[in-house]
Amino acid sequence: MNQLKTDRCSVLLGALSLIISSTCANAAQSKDNSIFTKHTMVAPQDMAEQHLQSPDKTGVLSHSTMLPVTLTGSLSANKGSLNSRADTKQDSLGFSTRVLFDGAADSPMLLIGPESDKWQLQVLDGNHQNISINSPKDSNNVSTGLVNIGGQEFTGKQFIVNSPSVGEWTVKIKGGLSEQKNSLKSKGAPDAYLMFKGDPNYKLYSYRDNNFSTQNSQINIVAYMIDSKNLIGKRSLATNQRPLNSNLNKLVVGVTSPSGKQTKLKLNDRGLHGDKLAGDGKFSVSLPSDEIGVYSSRLYVEGTRPDGIRFSRSVNDLYVVEAISHQVIGKKGLIVAGENYVTDVQIPVQQNTSEKRVFVSGEVYGTDANGKLQPAAWVGGIASTQSSLNLNSDYLSLSFDSRWLSRKKLSAPIGIRNLRLQSADTNVPLLQIDSLSLIADTKTLRLLNSVQQSRFIKAAASDSREDISKDMLTGKAPLASLSSIKATSNPKLLLVHGYCSGGAWNPGEFSNSVEFKDYKQNRSHDEFANLILSFGSPYTSYGIVGHSQGGAAALHLYSRYWSGLDYATGGRLIQSVGTPYQGTALAGNLAAIGDVFGVGCGTNTDLTYSGAANWLSTIPSWARAEVDYYTTSFKTRWWAYDYCHLGTDLFLDDPEDGTTEKWAGQLSGASNMGHKKGWCHTTGMRDTAQYKDTSRNASMNSRAAR
Repeated sequence: MNQLKTDRCSVLLGALSLIISSTCANAAQSKDNSIFTKHTMVAPQDMAEQHLQSPDKTGVLSHSTMLPVTLTGSLSANKGSLNSRADTKQDSLGFSTRVLFDGAADSPMLLIGPESDKWQLQVLDGNHQNISINSPKDSNNVSTGLVNIGGQEFTGKQFIVNSPSVGEWTVKIKGGLSEQKNSLKSKGAPDAYLMFKGDPNYKLYSYRDNNFSTQNSQINIVAYMIDSKNLIGKRSLATNQRPLNSNLNKLVVGVTSPSGKQTKLKLNDRGLHGDKLAGDGKFSVSLPSDEIGVYSSRLYVEGTRPDGIRFSRSVNDLYVVEAISHQVIGKKGLIVAGENYVTDVQIPVQQNTSEKRVFVSGEVYGTDANGKLQPAAWVGGIASTQSSLNLNSDYLSLSFDSRWLSRKKLSAPIGIRNLRLQSADTNVPLLQIDSLSLIADTKTLRLLNSVQQSRFIKAAASDSREDISKDMLTGKAPLASLSSIKATSNPKLLLVHGYCSGGAWNPGEFSNSVEFKDYKQNRSHDEFANLILSFGSPYTSYGIVGHSQGGAAALHLYSRYWSGLDYATGGRLIQSVGTPYQGTALAGNLAAIGDVFGVGCGTNTDLTYSGAANWLSTIPSWARAEVDYYTTSFKTRWWAYDYCHLGTDLFLDDPEDGTTEKWAGQLSGASNMGHKKGWCHTTGMRDTAQYKDTSRNASMNSRAAR
């Protein structure tokens, strides 16, 4: 992943006079931006939100097929779904493939490729009858030109196959390839993709069975069919379904490594490689993990349903493999008390790579009057390797507020459980330690006991939150008091767009606002958040209205870094529209299409379902509570095929806005401001772009914090 080269010492420029100048200079010199990094805490009753989600719940559901199109010198039938392009320089080339339609409802069909708008396309139904699709006047309403998928425009053809007959269809393509456009695509990529929809009541479900996708680790892909009738949009119920008794006779996954290496693997149901029981309907195979970086995978399945109808499905997905940057040494760490309740939790480590930064989290436990270990709080944040004489090794430090121990009257022995290290950039879990003892010296024990016996609030009830102050959640701010900041107050409302997006919001609809501009770029949540951090530096405080990934980036910023969000007052801190907090299936498909064109915004694993789940495990519940979010979907028309966009309808479950499914737009612990029909994710879709809803914009403007 690209590393952001932003100097975080430019942050909060309007309030820098409140910081000792040498602090920022020293931070810049050492490249340690910890003065703006938060170490946050969560109450015991909210710890479950910080757990990793089970990997079998973070997979992809598919009711469509995406076939690679590779033009060759003949029209011989394409027998393999993962064929690579033959070397040929013929001016007139061809492609032929069979298409297994298993749904009787209207189906979109798309052909996406750099020169596909010029190709001749012939479609024969199961009875070998020609389906006229080349005339814009026919009933299929063919559109040729630019096809908008996920906010990106690609050349292609799109049309609706009306009431297709079930069976084996044939698609034939004739065309040519210019050397210039052909040279742009990624090595091994096809010339185009042909996409069509199957019966959404029968879905392919696939997932990787290991959250800890580290170098040379065992990562298995597991796939099976489910009966999803009456479960459309009900994600949790669908992922709990047992495998459907389908006759799957072809399951192949093609994997492209970070270096471009192509691997083809066959899945099996022999109780191997993640398939725990032979013959259970679940198929699996081990995926490569020898290279560090982003892998793309394309799973293709063919089979026969229980009712005898043949079908095909495919899933495009992304996964990241990271090196284990740090190893925890031994079974003991230190807890060192400082002033103002701040204690330093030091975890002994060995740094294995050049990467010093890592996200560290764990659950701090103390001992009650009966000698039993009790949870005090979860703590997490970005830490960098430091040296220690006391530990005789390097260590990672977490800043912890001792009042979490005092409020439950807990004392030594103290320990940390479920200690987890994750990549600070990609959120990939690197390792997890069940427990680590924290040794306290005499001075620390004395200070902890004095806090416990002080007039700090009376002993807390098991579920009480009344005695939890804000700085117990966020840690101590690096700036002076809020009253000092108000003396030079320059508040704003930041308008933030999304992934690979142009301008979204109309600044004229928001008062005292400023528009963030990082157009048509691909950023991880962490990169995105730091760009907002730098952009907001002239303002002492601000709220954020975010569209799509902009909402997730705003939440990431508030959770991990000190910024103007921490000093905003007067209303809702973060408001978002159409944000895929739990990911989107488009992430993997857009990456595949981008490889064909040699353009596009590239891979973004934070936007995959599994990547989003890893990220959410780092986001404190109290930070989520500061988000007010909105979702939308297309307007339902009983007399016609409904969608926001033909291309994205292939990959998403209704209801959806053309990019974000309603279920994936939900954020646990945040305020759901409602779902509205008749609005799509962005321009170029059937209904009006959701960020152009003047009524909603007026409401967000009047209620925004600044």
